[in-house]
Amino acid sequence: MSESFYDILDIDRNATTPEIKQAYRKKAAQHHPDVSNDPNAEEKFKNIKRAKDVLTDPSLRKTYDQIGHSQFEQAQKQGGFSNTHFSGDPSDFFTNSNFSTSGFGNLFETFFGGTSRSTPRRGKTLTTSLEVDLEDAYSGVTKTIRFTRPESCTKCNGTGHPSDAKTTNCSTCNGAGTVTRTSSTLFGQIQQVTTCPTCNGDCVSYSKKCNSCSGSGTSINKTEIPFQVPPGVLDGTTFLYEGEGAALKNGTNGDLKVTISIKPHPEFKREGSHIYYSCEIPFQSAVFGTKVNVPTIGGSSELTIPPGTQSGDIFTLSGSGMPQQGRKKSFGDQIVKVQIPTPHPSSLTSEQKKALKSFEKSTETSTKAGIFDKFKEL
Repeated sequence: MSESFYDILDIDRNATTPEIKQAYRKKAAQHHPDVSNDPNAEEKFKNIKRAKDVLTDPSLRKTYDQIGHSQFEQAQKQGGFSNTHFSGDPSDFFTNSNFSTSGFGNLFETFFGGTSRSTPRRGKTLTTSLEVDLEDAYSGVTKTIRFTRPESCTKCNGTGHPSDAKTTNCSTCNGAGTVTRTSSTLFGQIQQVTTCPTCNGDCVSYSKKCNSCSGSGTSINKTEIPFQVPPGVLDGTTFLYEGEGAALKNGTNGDLKVTISIKPHPEFKREGSHIYYSCEIPFQSAVFGTKVNVPTIGGSSELTIPPGTQSGDIFTLSGSGMPQQGRKKSFGDQIVKVQIPTPHPSSLTSEQKKALKSFEKSTETSTKAGIFDKFKEL
C-alpha cells in the first residue's frame, strides 16, 4: 500500500495550509532531483509535489479525507473529480468535466447564451531576485529569500471584519456575491458572471471593519522562505513558488517568482555550461613545454603545455566546467587560453639580458613585433 499524502509530507492530518506548505518546502529541498543523489529522487519529488497540490486544495483535500488514499488515487486515474455535481444544466457538463472552461465551456456560452461561472480570485503574483556567487551556482546551495507581501490579517483571520459585526445583504448584488453583465453578439446574448466589486463575494455588508486591516483582510508583513539553488542554475532563470505570493480577501494566494542573478567572477567567465579562463605562463615554459595546475570552478586541474606553445593557444579541460542544470553528472568544459607575457627589461638580471641578446644574435629569422623588440633599446 502506498504512503498517504500526509505521510509523504510527514505532517498531521489536522495540519493547516501554512504547515503543509512549510513541510513541502522542507521535503522538496531534500529530494529535488538536482540536489539529491537518491536514484528515486525524481519520483519522490513528484509525489511530494502531488501531495502538496491535493492537500492545499480544500475541495480535493475534503474528498481525499472522505474516501482515503487508495480510492482517491484510483479515481484520479479514471478521470479525476469535479467540485460540483451535474445539476441538469447542460453547461454543467462543460464546467464539471475535465474540459477547460476556456475551451468548450466558452463555446457553449457563445452559441447558447450560457452563463460563465466565475473562478476563484487569486492574489497578485510577486517577483523577487536572488543573487548568488558562481561557486554557489556550481555546487548548489540553500539560500533564504526575504521579502514583503500581503498576508491574511491575523486579527480578523482574513475576514476584514470583527466577529461581532452585524450583516446586511449587499445592495449591489442583493446577496448573490456575483454580478451579471449581459452583452449582445452576432450569436445572441452572452452573460458573464463576475465577483461583486462591492462585497468581493461576501454576499453581505458588515457594520464594522477590522481596525487592524481596515477591512482589506490582509496586512503587509516581512517574511522569509528557504530556497534551494540547484547546481548549474543559469543566470536569469526564474522559479515559480505556488501560493507564496500575495494573499487576497475571499481568494487564494498568488504565486512568487524568483529570478536568479549570478555575480560576475573575477577569474572565470561563464557561457552556458562552459567556463573560460586565461592562464599566463613564462616564455621558457612555452618553448620547452611544462605542466601547470589550473584553477577550476570545482578545484584545480593539471594542464599539459606542449613545447612551442604560442600566446593565444586554446586548451580544453573536459568536464571541468559547470554542471548542466537538471542533468546529473553532466558537466561542461573549461576553456583555457594561454597568455605569454613579455617581461619588462627592468625586471631582468644582467645575465638574463646577455642570454637573450645572445639568443637573438643566433637566430637567422628577422625580428618581428614580439618579445625581443623590447630589448633592442638596451
